[in-house]
Amino acid sequence: MDAAGVSFLSQILDEALAYWHEIRGDSRIPQRDALVPEKIVALWPYILMVDVIDDGSDYYFRLCGQRLVDSYGEQTGRTLMTAKIPSLVRDRCKQIFDHCVAQAIPTYAYWPESASERRPLIDIEALCLPLSSDGTTLDRMISLNVNSWRRSLAPGR
Repeated sequence: MDAAGVSFLSQILDEALAYWHEIRGDSRIPQRDALVPEKIVALWPYILMVDVIDDGSDYYFRLCGQRLVDSYGEQTGRTLMTAKIPSLVRDRCKQIFDHCVAQAIPTYAYWPESASERRPLIDIEALCLPLSSDGTTLDRMISLNVNSWRRSLAPGR
């Protein structure tokens, strides 16, 4: 879904979208070179840096943040099709990535359960932000996944 006008549950996604708009300026898609890693240090644990392969036939995981590694294992250097993740997670990633590539807009998704074998009782709020290496072609993305404990199953409830 288009992320415009969405009230995110996580402030992390608010920060990411605000930064994306800042580096985008008047462009349709911000350039990857405009991204300054030191300005988004708080976001790095939640970030998956993704290269788009052949207009979306697959996706290469350039960098996987620590929170994602904790949930799904290290996937840096793999493609979506070769990643060692549950098929439900792969399908969800493909869905949000494909929509972001097709529409070239920030894309939001919420799933009530993660399908992570390591953390099965968490919900996922995801935001995918398009980037360009040349200023026109959407060939990269920042995908953020923020986990939240399901209230009904949280410890102590």
